[in-house]
Amino acid sequence: MPLEIIRHTGWVELVLADPPRNVLKVPLLQEMIAALDELAAGEAPLLLVRARGRHFSTGYPIGDIPEEIFHEDPRIRAATSFETVMRRLTDYPAPVVAAVQGDAWGGAVEMLACADIRVAAAGVRVALTPVRLGLIYSHTGLRRLLRTLGSPLLREMVLTGWPVAAERLERAGFFAEVVAPGELEDRSLQVMTALLHGAPEALRGTRRVLRILEEAEPLDQDLLDEIARLRHRSRLSEEFRRAQAAFLAGESSPFPPPTDQKLK
Repeated sequence: MPLEIIRHTGWVELVLADPPRNVLKVPLLQEMIAALDELAAGEAPLLLVRARGRHFSTGYPIGDIPEEIFHEDPRIRAATSFETVMRRLTDYPAPVVAAVQGDAWGGAVEMLACADIRVAAAGVRVALTPVRLGLIYSHTGLRRLLRTLGSPLLREMVLTGWPVAAERLERAGFFAEVVAPGELEDRSLQVMTALLHGAPEALRGTRRVLRILEEAEPLDQDLLDEIARLRHRSRLSEEFRRAQAAFLAGESSPFPPPTDQKLK
């Protein structure tokens, strides 16, 4: 099973368990939806999201990125497994913690942005590479990332595709703390224990108020339509087809810069 559910008193671990890359394939996402729905409908315990293997997750399966995620119709986009997981995590009643033992790429970074507290192991890298695939990331995802990374860092990451070290992300506030790899499990347990000392209804209410405040800036429908057209066009573009083929063949970017680049 690509997802493990480990239950404790007052909290639950959701473990991405399809190493080494923990790709966000539909079966894994569907298992997460089912687990989050069940937990939210019950006592809604605290959540710890973590992973097994070398990577936390390398994000979307590049060879099979669903076109629906880039559809112009918001109802079709919202119905995809990926968008549903992001919404379930964002709307989950109780606080969500993420323990990041390995690199996170693409859609996995948005998953981390849905958590309230993120703790990482030293040496972890995080990257957003949609433009290198000729794609435009969703406005909902960019908004979550904007809140957690800040505008300057997000612009650098999403426009260059450069991986960023966990230590820099800690300074930016994305990671609450970066610890030695051997200390990540203990530190995660300490965070969960601290949360368990809070009053459950107060924790849920505080998380809800924070979400309301974050979502209080709706976009005009014309702007939403423009974003949808741009993303849909990117998914159908020749740029995407070339970049996808290069990635799957293990080749370098099909958009090489000029060879005479020098600062003057």
